[in-house]
Amino acid sequence: MRSMMSLDMNGSSRDKVYIEKQGVMATIGPDCWNRLVPQKCQVSLEMATDFAKASRSDDLRFSLNYAVISKDVGRIVDPNVDYKTLGKLAENILHHVKSKYLGVEKLVLKTEAQEAHIRAENVSVLMHAPPEVPYTDRLVISGLRLLTLIGVFTFERLQKQFVTIDIDMPWDTRSKINVDYQKVIKDAVDFVEASNFKTVEALVDSVTHITLQQPYFEENPEASVIVKVIKLNAITATEGVGVSCQRTLHDFAGKKVPKVGNSRPVSPSLDLPVTQVADVLPGKPSVSYIAFGSNVGDRISNIQRAFNLLNAHAGVKVRKTSSIFESEPMYVQDQPQFLNGCFELETELPPIELLRLCKRIEYEELKRVKEFENGPRSIDLDIILYKNSDGEDVVMTTEELIIPHPRLIERTFVMEPLCELIPCTAVHPVTAEPILNHLNQVYEQQRDENVLSKIIPLAKLNGVDRFLKFKNRLKKDAVSNRLINTTVSPTLIMGIINTTPDSFSDGGQLGDDIDVQLLKVKTMVEDALKLNNQVIIDIGGCSTRPNSGQAPLEEELRRTIPLIRAVRTCDFIPQEQVILSIDTYRSEVAEQAINAGADLVNDISGGKFDPNMFTVLAKNPTVAYAMSHIRGDIQSMNKLTDYSCEDGGNGENQTEYYYGKKFDNKEDTALIRTMARELATQYSKALSMGMKTWQIILDPGLGFAKHANQNLEVIRSIYILKNYSIVKGSEFVNFRNKPVLIGPSRKKFIGHITGETTASERDISTSSVVTACVGYGADIVRVHDTANCAKSIKIADSIYRCSI
Repeated sequence: MRSMMSLDMNGSSRDKVYIEKQGVMATIGPDCWNRLVPQKCQVSLEMATDFAKASRSDDLRFSLNYAVISKDVGRIVDPNVDYKTLGKLAENILHHVKSKYLGVEKLVLKTEAQEAHIRAENVSVLMHAPPEVPYTDRLVISGLRLLTLIGVFTFERLQKQFVTIDIDMPWDTRSKINVDYQKVIKDAVDFVEASNFKTVEALVDSVTHITLQQPYFEENPEASVIVKVIKLNAITATEGVGVSCQRTLHDFAGKKVPKVGNSRPVSPSLDLPVTQVADVLPGKPSVSYIAFGSNVGDRISNIQRAFNLLNAHAGVKVRKTSSIFESEPMYVQDQPQFLNGCFELETELPPIELLRLCKRIEYEELKRVKEFENGPRSIDLDIILYKNSDGEDVVMTTEELIIPHPRLIERTFVMEPLCELIPCTAVHPVTAEPILNHLNQVYEQQRDENVLSKIIPLAKLNGVDRFLKFKNRLKKDAVSNRLINTTVSPTLIMGIINTTPDSFSDGGQLGDDIDVQLLKVKTMVEDALKLNNQVIIDIGGCSTRPNSGQAPLEEELRRTIPLIRAVRTCDFIPQEQVILSIDTYRSEVAEQAINAGADLVNDISGGKFDPNMFTVLAKNPTVAYAMSHIRGDIQSMNKLTDYSCEDGGNGENQTEYYYGKKFDNKEDTALIRTMARELATQYSKALSMGMKTWQIILDPGLGFAKHANQNLEVIRSIYILKNYSIVKGSEFVNFRNKPVLIGPSRKKFIGHITGETTASERDISTSSVVTACVGYGADIVRVHDTANCAKSIKIADSIYRCSI
């Protein structure tokens, strides 16, 4: 609010005499109890004068005697006279002092009453003599303390909270009518305490509009009102935060006046008070985000059936899926764990019809039984966001449906998958804050509570659910000091079984004898399971070392499919704990391997060598896919190691992010960012061909189109790759804590460092590199020497991720 002691002296005098807060008793109309009694008031004067002669002579006769003036003010204020208003009292004092004391060149007077109203801290009038421009004199109501329901977070809407309001209005000595501050306070109290607001901006605007309904403003429509609202204790480490606005009647032309005492009702279900702000455009497809959850029955089958049933509707196309997350029950704990995620739909159905389709799938198709709120369910489908064909958010509240979902911003198991399907800059349509910020805020509040596990569903064996599971937890990044979501689950080991005669380090060692090969698999499994409860066995039948000759398709099939079948039927191998992987870039090999029992396709080409690879994986949503980075082909890859990028990826049409923060072009990350962009291209292609987000694991492709130092840089940048995102116009890719597979085992770059020229002699060195890979964020490490590398991984996990 305006300070009364801020006179800008345009006259000749630069001297001032002050009287600060002189107490007087005055009757200024009825008090807050409607009693006509004297009230305590304070009078402050700022008197411009010229006391140069007094200062030179040290003679008080040549200055204003503030003691005399103060006594005079006390004398002229008669407590038995009803001055009617505080403003009239101020006018009397102002005119008396200015007319009696000729040495007062200019006068600013502030009169205030702290007991003028029980709800206000202070009411004051600020006046000037001689008068300045119109509306300079002001009546100010300060510290009006009210209770109201306000905010966009659920916890804010559990109970009303305090706000303070200051209202600054003209006091016009020329007008026969002036503002009745008692009426202004009553209207503000009645309105605000029956209100239900999301934002202080809406509250402050409404109070201003109501205040301008005073008769004075009808005669003076150009006169302004200033209202300031402070929301108390809204932000930790502050006393309050808020806004102010200045308006005239012209600003509200054509707008309805908010009804005093009859504003929007408080919702008992904590629903945000929103109305539809963007229309669904008929005949044009909209985009909706549907959260799914399942915790009874065959959960993966329930999710897949819900996907298929949505996709089968003529007005719906499922464009993308998120990863799947396993979570603890949030509201009712005594029930099985949930699998959660999100679908992105393109739909011609308006929100209500889409809701009814979801409910039909839940209750009629998947036979959901709702015994109590937030209880077990075969499937739950909730509309959380809805955008029209112009990309505008449709925001609505009805008895049947609320969009955005009112509890979206308190649920990590909804926001986490949603943040994979939207740009990291996407803003919540009600709170106007990035959804990623809301997610990080919830993580920061919960820390170790409600930890999510990202899972890759695999085909059941013997009726047992099998997943690749990657548990995440919030921690503070030591470099950026930011809270980041990182993997804390044990690192998985992938043991290499090469059935090829020409692999770079173990070619021909296993020969063609399937019993010898099976014995090697059993030994690897035993070594790994001593220290972990899962192991991946990667079977390859075609060497992919640079410049190697490629085995014909039939030969690769002969080398791999019988061994996969043998492993899957071996009674001495704990099938539920063994994940079988096929190391191939050929779609036909991948398809036959899946039919034989493979759980994962490890493709060094990232889908570039065979156009049908993504089609095969799309038909098998419970098969994981390791998408590796490569350039060129087996013969040309090592000539394609230039990763320089002129614009650093932040060109005119694209912007790159890491953990939601925009990359600085000056950062020395050209290699990992260029590599990530190229992986993102294949990733988008895979999703467009029907693959599910949850299937994909990233592999930076050590040794493929990368020289020795670049391989080291890739290892140091694993954590960047798994949390990289890029926005290109309306298109984007968001890896968001993607699992990363890395294969350093016996690679040539290790020999460059250690001087070990023979690949098979690099196992001890490989163990050291494995430890570094875990520290930088790898989730799966592919190695030859499983017995010793399993120990290295266990130690690295104990240091970087888990307790012993």
